[in-house]
Amino acid sequence: MVKTIEGSLGAPRTPSIDPDEVEKFSSIAAEWWDPKGKFRPLHRFNPVRLRFIRETAERHFGIDPGKVMPLEGLRLLDIGCGGGLVCEPMARLG
Repeated sequence: MVKTIEGSLGAPRTPSIDPDEVEKFSSIAAEWWDPKGKFRPLHRFNPVRLRFIRETAERHFGIDPGKVMPLEGLRLLDIGCGGGLVCEPMARLG
C-alpha cells in the first residue's frame, strides 16, 4: 500500500519504494539482530554510542548520572539514519 504524502505546497507526492532495496534489507533482517553475526561490529560499538548519548543528555539536562532511568520524561526522536540498534536500548533508559 502506498500512501500519498502532501508536500509543503499542497502538491501530492508519491514516495518511491525500490523493490530491490526492500528485497536486500528483507534478506538480512534476521541476521541484522544477531550480535554474533556479520553485523557484530555494529553491535559491539553500540554501548559506546549509548554511553555518549546518555552522558551528553545528563550533562545538558542536569540529570543525576546515578539515575536508573536517566531519560525518563525526555522525548527522543530517532531520525532513521541507522539500523535501529540504538532506539530500543534508549527506550529502556526512560
